[in-house]
Formats: sequence, structure tokens, C-alpha cells
Amino acid sequence: MRLLNITKLMSLALGLVLPGVAYAQGWIKYVNEEDQFIVNFPSEPELLEVDYITESGAVIPSRIYGVANENSRYAITVVDYTVAEQAHVARCRRLEAETDSVSPNQCGGRGHLTDIRGSIAFEAWNIRRRKSGEITYDAYGHVDGVPGHQIQILHPDESRSFIGLYMHQRRLYVLEGTVPGDYPPPGLFQQSLGMLDEMGRRVRYQSDAEGNYSRIQTSYEYVGEEDPVTGEPVSDSSTGNDGRIRNPGERTGTWIPEASARVFELRTYTTEDGKLPNLLALFRDHATRLFEKHGMTHVGYWVPQDSPESENTLIYVVSHDSREAAQESWGAFRADPEWQRVAEESQADGRIVANIASVFIESTDFSPGQ
Repeated sequence: MRLLNITKLMSLALGLVLPGVAYAQGWIKYVNEEDQFIVNFPSEPELLEVDYITESGAVIPSRIYGVANENSRYAITVVDYTVAEQAHVARCRRLEAETDSVSPNQCGGRGHLTDIRGSIAFEAWNIRRRKSGEITYDAYGHVDGVPGHQIQILHPDESRSFIGLYMHQRRLYVLEGTVPGDYPPPGLFQQSLGMLDEMGRRVRYQSDAEGNYSRIQTSYEYVGEEDPVTGEPVSDSSTGNDGRIRNPGERTGTWIPEASARVFELRTYTTEDGKLPNLLALFRDHATRLFEKHGMTHVGYWVPQDSPESENTLIYVVSHDSREAAQESWGAFRADPEWQRVAEESQADGRIVANIASVFIESTDFSPGQ
């Protein structure tokens, strides 16, 4: 990390051994809503504010939150790329005034995007060029679906550093824990990192087969002070940067996806006596495929377990983009020549369906499957 002009020092510097906290004091869950992260620390972290020089030479702020004792060091650095655009304009204007050789077109602030996109790669390069030991791991990593990079270093004194780099909402998080060689990896620290949104709610993402990310519902729990070995709560206090005491078991930060216009349709088919196998075959071989063709999404298909409904009832749910879309899909489905043909063929020996009931439904605010 390239650092310049220390602006505020509160008893901590990365790489220095400070008097501090013993493991016996346990761990706290530290919440910082300003820099939007949550992480476990052995004690209340100290703060060091420094200027950070980006790959292009712009100067932006960063803040190091850390705890050090005679054996180990734990720190998370938040590099604030949210102000990168202004920093690029300021740098460009300064160069323009000093050298008289910068084109006005280069001062539009667009260069900050390159710094943001390359922030993880640039900081990983900074870490590698420390040459403080042997790099034993250097590969992709992620936290709660936020993509990043992980590096592990074996130092000459046999101590080991475990480093994670993650970019979220134009903030680069650099998580670094260093422990003696005979200590286990700092799992309570590494695995506890979480990013928060502007409302203080923890974020988590999932990706599809094409690599597209979408946010999923999640929350985090304030668990109080934790035992350093078991991770179990041992006191009522849990620390946030706002100073408020949280109690074990207090859940907060819940994020619920915004309501969608998508609607669900519950349909119940009652067959004539002995015709349920015919109806199931019709759906299995034809109807479900044609539903997809005409824009409906399968949710599930069921038959009751208990008689007499188990002998004559099919229940299923499909979803639509809207009520209007449902109407269009059903109209196209019923007019489909293939469906008209197979429906007629299925009734060669008499009617299959005696009754159809349809109900449009929507998820409640406490439903896990919204």
C-alpha cells in the first residue's frame, strides 16, 4: 500500500508491535456504519487515517482500524474510492497549472474509473512488492459473494499473514491478520468480515451460471463479546462505532428485496373418476413445456397424499411478470395449435377434467420465498 502524509494518529501503525490486548479478553463484533463494514476484533480497534496514492497518482483518504499485541496484529484498511473522481480532477488541475501540458479533455474526471476497476489488482501488487516473506497463496477469493483476492505470506520468523482484498460500493477493504507460526489461522477475524449498505444492513450476493450477481436477503446478529476459541458469547456488550451497547441475540440489518410486480397463480384441477393419470401424463409430456414457451415460470406441481383428493387432484403454481402478462400467456397457450391438438387427443375416451380453480396470490412480508 502506498501511503502519504499521515493526518491523524491514534496509537496504531500497521507493522508496529504495540502494547495491547491479550487473547484472554475475548473478541468483540465491531460494526462501523460510516465505512460500512462489520468484523471481529480482539478488542476495540485504534484508528489511523492516512492518504492513499492510487495507481494513477491521485490522492484519496484511507482509514486503518487495527489491534496489535505482542504476538499478533489485526487490521482492516478502508480505501475510500468514493471520492476518486474529485481526486482525479484535482490532480489533473494541479498538473495542468504546474506543467502547462495537460489537455483540458484529460481533466474530465473519467480516469478515476480505471483506478476503481484496477484497485484490487493494484493493492495486491503493492502487497507482493513488500517482499516481507514467501507468498504461499495468491488467488481469487470472496466474502458474502463480494469478489476479491486473497494472499498468504510466510515471514522469515515463521509468522504468517492472511490478507483479503474486496471492493464494494467504491470502497476497497484490505483485511490483514498476522499470527505466529505456531498459531492457527486467524479464522475469527478473517471469516467475520461483512460489508454493509448505506442503511447499515449487511449485504450478500449470489451469482448465476453466467456470472451475473444479485443481492439476496440476509441479516446479521450482534452476539456480544465472544470467546476467542469457541466463538460463543461471553458478555452482553457488542461494540459499534456509534457507541451503542447491543445485546446477544439482537438481530439487525435485515435486508428484504423490494416488492416485485411478479404474481403467482395457484391452480387446482379436479379430474373425472380414474382420469388423474391421464392429466399427469398430459402435463408431463406437453403442458409444462408449452407453459414455458408462452412465458410462464414453473414453481411447483403437487398431488395430495390423502384420499379422496389423492385420486383426482393436481395442484400447481406458476408465476407471471404481471396479471396482464398472465392473461396474455394463457390466451397464447390456449390458442397454440399443438395444445389444441393434444388436448383433443387426450379426451378421445371422455373428459379428463371436471373442474379448474385459479387463485392469484402474493408473498407476505415474512415469507422466505418472496
